[in-house]
Amino acid sequence: MKITYNEAEKCVEIKDGLKNHFLLMKALMILNLANSILNLSDVRMDNFRFINLVWAILGTISIQVLYKFIVKKTSAEKVPIDQITKLDERTFMGKKKYFLELKNGKTRDLLEVKSDSEFKDLKKMFKKIGIQL
Repeated sequence: MKITYNEAEKCVEIKDGLKNHFLLMKALMILNLANSILNLSDVRMDNFRFINLVWAILGTISIQVLYKFIVKKTSAEKVPIDQITKLDERTFMGKKKYFLELKNGKTRDLLEVKSDSEFKDLKKMFKKIGIQL
């Protein structure tokens, strides 16, 4: 587990490479959105074909994914403890995912926490710091 508490800055440091992953995903979604706009730019409604529908769906999905990555999630490596609302877990298709919920409404995924024992250790660390969970 690569999650530590920095007492000098009063923040939780998370080293998991999520920032690079988010940057890559945002770049790919912007490229995908630009491609769909270019493919749909000269289409008239009387000449609307199946491939144009596919590009419209891909563009819509790209907008939704970009919204999620920009507005709903964060990839900050240093999270101030006064910004953390709670530490939580979510089960999706039988697999548990752990995340921090922040006061600004965003969530920070904890990719390095893979088991219940690591989650319990993280809870102990947060209680020791003084974060109410």
